[in-house]
Amino acid sequence: MEEITICVGSSCHIKGAYQIVQTLKRIIKEEELETEVKLGASFCQGRCTEGVIVKFDQEIVTNISPENIESIFKDKLKKGGIR
Repeated sequence: MEEITICVGSSCHIKGAYQIVQTLKRIIKEEELETEVKLGASFCQGRCTEGVIVKFDQEIVTNISPENIESIFKDKLKKGGIR
């Protein structure tokens, strides 16, 4: 099971972490990945200037935004990192 963790610390929250969580929830439901993806949240990852921070298992991806999360997530699906 793939674990995706979104930073919801102050800086990431201001940069759109809530919208990112909502977008991922929608995509996971649309793609029927509820049994394959565990979505979680964490507080500060210590990389506030690079936020929003999203961890795909152990891979940290920086500069995630509500505008680019869908394409990044779908790219992960295509590369087999999630399926």
